Amino acid sequence: MGKESNLEIRQLVLAKCLYLHGCEHASRKDSVSRMLAIHHFDNAVEIVLKCVAVKQGIKPEKKYFYFEELLDKIKELPLKEQMRGLHNLRNIIQHQGDIPSAESVIKYQGYTMDFFKEVCHQFFNISYEELYLSDLIEKERLRETLLKAEQAFGKEEFIECIELCDDALIAAVFEETDIFGAAGMLTGYWGASEGLKRVLSDDYLERYREKEYYEPVKDLREAIIRLGQAVTTMQFLDEYRVDFLRFRQIIETPADAFDEQLREKAEFCLRFVTNLILKWQEEGLFETKSSV
Repeated sequence: MGKESNLEIRQLVLAKCLYLHGCEHASRKDSVSRMLAIHHFDNAVEIVLKCVAVKQGIKPEKKYFYFEELLDKIKELPLKEQMRGLHNLRNIIQHQGDIPSAESVIKYQGYTMDFFKEVCHQFFNISYEELYLSDLIEKERLRETLLKAEQAFGKEEFIECIELCDDALIAAVFEETDIFGAAGMLTGYWGASEGLKRVLSDDYLERYREKEYYEPVKDLREAIIRLGQAVTTMQFLDEYRVDFLRFRQIIETPADAFDEQLREKAEFCLRFVTNLILKWQEEGLFETKSSV
């Protein structure tokens, strides 16, 4: 695959990522989430349209492409009127502050998905399902593990998908970066007392090594470290704290191949772990392992 094709696929993956974020907002159903969902759907469609225009060698009349110009210049475009309707709704939301109905959001979520799938097949000879969000992950091991999880999901091997998601998150936390170390830096900066720092220091245990209460001191120090790590590591979950709890509940519940919600659970795990790793990647946490 050439450099141009790689860039093309990456743009489509980014558009898919935007669309899926829109789906998350759509599922929440409150007023602001409905507004954001429509914006995400429209932005995803515009990225896809620009990808098609570049592939076909279509040039903008001015410096940038405009949405209506893209609709007019790209021939044999599927669901053109529905995408025009989506864009018009987005303009109304942005310029007039109107709140779309839940029914409109669901309708355009479906239209956008259908549009995305048909355009991928018609213009790029690739299926929507083959646009893997793992392509956005820079760490090779994490990318490969999540790619396997995405492929397992595509083959409806949902238990395998969930297990691979857990593997990816474990590797992200304990092997590809030092989340606990960075959390410890936060603890030290934001008010850790000198007494706590002494307890956490590497040489603290040495002064008690010959004492009969060495083992209890060792256990207590370990407990303090783990408690501090747990509290400060939550800093790096941010808006994903609640999703993390659901993820852990899924992981710790024995998998049942006959669970009617297994597909939904696997999809949630895949989306959660991918988004969390991308968040940490954006924050530069994977660059701190050697320096923390």
